Amino acid sequence: MKDLLQRLCDAAVKRGASFAEARVVEAESTGIIRQDGRADKLNQSGTSGLGVRVLKDGAWGFASVSDVTADTANIALDDALNMAEASSTRSTEARMPTIASLTDNVPARAEIDPRTVKVDRKMAALGGYEQAAQAWAGDKLANSIIGYYDRFDREIVCNSYGTYIEQEMIRTFLHALIVARDGSVLQRGKARVGACGGFELVERTSADEFSVKAAKLAVSLLTALPPPAGKFPVVFHPSITGLLTHEAVGHNAEADSIINGTSIISGRLGERIGSELVTIIDDSTIPDAWGSYKYDSEGTPGERRVLIDKGVLTGFMHSLETAAKMGVPANGSARAQSYNNRPIVRMSNTFIQPGASTFEEMIRDIDRGIYLKGGEYGYVFAERGQFTCHAGEAYMIRNGELAEQLRDVSVTGLTLEALMNIDMVGKDFEMKMPGMCGKDGQGVPVDNGGPHIRMRELVVGGRV
Repeated sequence: MKDLLQRLCDAAVKRGASFAEARVVEAESTGIIRQDGRADKLNQSGTSGLGVRVLKDGAWGFASVSDVTADTANIALDDALNMAEASSTRSTEARMPTIASLTDNVPARAEIDPRTVKVDRKMAALGGYEQAAQAWAGDKLANSIIGYYDRFDREIVCNSYGTYIEQEMIRTFLHALIVARDGSVLQRGKARVGACGGFELVERTSADEFSVKAAKLAVSLLTALPPPAGKFPVVFHPSITGLLTHEAVGHNAEADSIINGTSIISGRLGERIGSELVTIIDDSTIPDAWGSYKYDSEGTPGERRVLIDKGVLTGFMHSLETAAKMGVPANGSARAQSYNNRPIVRMSNTFIQPGASTFEEMIRDIDRGIYLKGGEYGYVFAERGQFTCHAGEAYMIRNGELAEQLRDVSVTGLTLEALMNIDMVGKDFEMKMPGMCGKDGQGVPVDNGGPHIRMRELVVGGRV
């Protein structure tokens, strides 16, 4: 394989390409869903293929094939070069930096390779999680869904700079959705666990901290109250902090968004854009974290990237191309979903750095506010600088203490205003929000989190 990919890159350069990259990806995955006491879905799949990317006359060309042979590889190269030549009549702005070559072989890390675990054993584990949740919910149970997913990836990156990286990765993921009913009221509880690693994740995850946790939340929300509407001081649990960090800041700090002008922080490098208590980091080097990797899909080492340092915008996430355009070093943030996708700038594990406050200190002087937990989903209008985060669980804060439980709570705000409004950052830390982030039709594993944080004021959605 190495000889084939190197020959391909050499041939591209001989035909006029200033840069060439050949990337092979092999993947195997298993997905299982149990629903309402029975096996619902089982999917086992395997894919492999080659993607060829070339830069010629300032324009990109990309092509892929699913059957990797010398003949199909040459066909992909021809198609990529033809595309670049056709594109160069319209755009010649693309460029790449000159970088040193790298060679490495990174094996997968797993105590129990999930490919060696029989489906029956995986199904039995899911059955145990589901039965425990059903038993706890009792006659309040309306629906139970327990899911399992594992994936093995082998990615080989070879380019015309002399880089040749072979990297393997195993990821394992569990998710639970429990729906409880009381008359016409339906509420749901969710839980998820994911890591770079194997089936040992299942062996170490108890029902109490996973499926039963979701069942308890769903049942408790049946008697929770709708939130008031208006502006309130708010305290974010780390799961909501992570949503804010990912949605409101992370996407805006991807360098391709900076270059194409869709980010609200374009042109603000070196400026204060948040409270001095706020330091935001994207780090792909955290051992075993869901969004971690040693090398990105361009063969660049992953790094700890400080995006905001004490409120000041200090950097962005970069691919080789965006780094060249902005005159800075690449920092290993280019990722591709599969062989038939080109690498684009993506987050990995994004979080706010812990501070010095305790949770008790945060709520102590709040007369009437809201504590948000259970981050479920969020979205951002990057160009408008507006974000929304939805919490699966929340509580009123009254006279410095937690009061009644709330349900179906969303908060919305302007990103930069919200960052400036952070007046306390907790000394705790949690990053347990593994998921898939979508961008330009590609999904890659990411995680996010941080400490508890407090904002002086934020718009809360609910019943007036």
